[in-house]
Amino acid sequence: MEILVLRTVLAPSLVLLVSLVARRSGPHRGGLLLGAPTTSGPFLALMWCDGGSTAAARAAHGNIAAQLAVVSFCLAYGRLAPALRPSRTLAAALACAAGAGLLAAVCTDVWLTAALILAVTFAGLRTWPAPACEDRPPRRAHGWDIPVRMAVSATTVLLAVTVAGTLGAFTGGILAALPVLLAVMAVSTHHSTGARSTASMLRAAMTVAPGTLAFLLTLYVIFAASGTGG
Repeated sequence: MEILVLRTVLAPSLVLLVSLVARRSGPHRGGLLLGAPTTSGPFLALMWCDGGSTAAARAAHGNIAAQLAVVSFCLAYGRLAPALRPSRTLAAALACAAGAGLLAAVCTDVWLTAALILAVTFAGLRTWPAPACEDRPPRRAHGWDIPVRMAVSATTVLLAVTVAGTLGAFTGGILAALPVLLAVMAVSTHHSTGARSTASMLRAAMTVAPGTLAFLLTLYVIFAASGTGG
């Protein structure tokens, strides 16, 4: 129950924080916050308290696997945003993320998964296209825009964690780290400020991916060692 409440509260809170930062400091800084392990740490800590080191290690493995879906989503949406409408861009990016997530889920070697994540991240950043000129002026965000983002993120995470409770720690870790907030923020930013701002936000999120991966791998090693030793 504590994990469910924490994830449900943290998701809209993070959306609010990122939305305010993006409005005041630009989409780049908002993307840095989205890519950081803001919710993974508390989630894994509660998994450890609730199920012990073994369950926490499995959840951390799931979090790591989900990072491949995260960077694939960022790469696909950032590349396609200048050419497609938000709905079509989202559908294509989610398809790429789903394929990457399935690949990571069937890969049992956490280090091989981590190497694949780094390869996709560095290749994507190195070949990221130059910012495209906007073909339309940005629209001012509506007053209800941020509350809608918060509600969608909270509902999605609530459903994911509820389902994860019956599917085990590894699957729960994957579902808990899926790019739900990125999807919500990407579509909203694409609608309100255009493809260029969206691409900047998602590129920033990708630049944080290696640090997030290192954080999750460290926790995985600690939990796995504790479980073995216990």
